[in-house]
Amino acid sequence: MSLRIDGVSVVYERAAAPAVDEVSLEMAAGEVLALLGPSGCGKSSLLRAVAGLEPLAAGRVRWEGQDLAEVPVHRRGFGLMFQDGQLFPHRDVAGNVAFGLQMAGRRDRARVAELLELVGLAGYERRPISTLSGGEQQRVALARALAPQPRLLLLDEPLSALDRGLRERLAVEIAGILRATGTTAVYVTHDHDEAFTVAHRVALMRAGRVIQTGSPDELWAAPTDAEAAAFLGYRVVTADDGGSLALGPRALRVAGSGEVAQVEGVVAGLTFARGERLALVDVEGWGQVRARTGEAEIEPGSAVGLVIEVGGAIRL
Repeated sequence: MSLRIDGVSVVYERAAAPAVDEVSLEMAAGEVLALLGPSGCGKSSLLRAVAGLEPLAAGRVRWEGQDLAEVPVHRRGFGLMFQDGQLFPHRDVAGNVAFGLQMAGRRDRARVAELLELVGLAGYERRPISTLSGGEQQRVALARALAPQPRLLLLDEPLSALDRGLRERLAVEIAGILRATGTTAVYVTHDHDEAFTVAHRVALMRAGRVIQTGSPDELWAAPTDAEAAAFLGYRVVTADDGGSLALGPRALRVAGSGEVAQVEGVVAGLTFARGERLALVDVEGWGQVRARTGEAEIEPGSAVGLVIEVGGAIRL
């Protein structure tokens, strides 16, 4: 394993509980691991501990078997990319990308041009940072972090300041770039769609601990509990037997003529999402849920039956 985290804890003075609480993880070379969880769960603190920016209260961080306890930040060979990019406004695009090389003792214009082409900014070398969009600035920040070919790239909420549409596009681009370059990376995010797009494997965190790890498909198919399911995008409701039922985004459909419904409700309104018409249905005990309407002609206030699609729900 390239990166090994053994029982790592991070404790802040006067905090009621550890920010990171005995976390253990391993990563292989070329793997992208997402640390996913809500604000305050400890994911950024764990990333900063790996970088050497936070002292460890307990545990060890090892890279290729070497304990990094006595290795300062600038000698770890790790790259960092943060939410705001932290670009230098007095440097042009090429100057910002070249800074990463200069810190590694290199001056290589060809490498700068190569990285800008990789992130889709060929020809931007002399552009002032102030003239770039938010997405372009984050591409520059990524190019700067990748320029010295870091052993490990650490990305802390790199897209959270951007609007959703741009985040989705850049997440796909970043995933492609990391795979094309074979970069080993830890990617912190609170957005499960972003994590599932970028990462080979996801570590879901809660209250300083890792509660579940696996591929995006594994986490989606079997969330560890109702709270995890809700965070991952399921609607968690109470089934007839009193157990919890996790409904996926496309789990419900308005029953067609002659079709046996599993749930009854009243249409509160209609909406559109991603080009598809949906009914907002009030179901007793569940609250308001969304259901695909298909070809059914329905109006607000009408009673409808709902069908739970095969594979659209999970019993927890």
